[in-house]
Amino acid sequence: MFRSNKFVSVLGLYLCVAAPLSAAEFWVVKVAFDVNGSEIQQIQRVQIPDGQRRTTQLSQTGAVTVSLKNADGKVLQQVSMDDPRIIRVPMLPGSAQGHQFVVRDEGDFMLVLPAQPDASLLQLQWAETPGQPVKANSPQQQLSLQQFAAELQLK
Repeated sequence: MFRSNKFVSVLGLYLCVAAPLSAAEFWVVKVAFDVNGSEIQQIQRVQIPDGQRRTTQLSQTGAVTVSLKNADGKVLQQVSMDDPRIIRVPMLPGSAQGHQFVVRDEGDFMLVLPAQPDASLLQLQWAETPGQPVKANSPQQQLSLQQFAAELQLK
């Protein structure tokens, strides 16, 4: 039979109570895009426990570079990811070509980024050709985070 002692009971209670304290703060950013560019639709500040963390799908040679910058233009965080405008189309029955990819003209996507209270700009830098790596002179767009300053508790 299992015998409980005071140490085991207190340790179990501590682990149950301490679990939420190990949560990290993230921003869930909903970005809409069309042929004219991108726009931030919504940002939520969320606490995610360690065991449940999932961030934006990152890529070493992504077709989009996402940068969070402060008011002075200093990059606080930068990640690359696959182009969210590209979707895989199912194979047609009897097709020997395999899956094909289509570039959407408009839509929205979500970014999950670690919170950066000093951030004031979200910069999206797109590859010139969807599906290709970002080059230094690729088109970019800077989106202000100031309209969400209160919600994000920006400095």
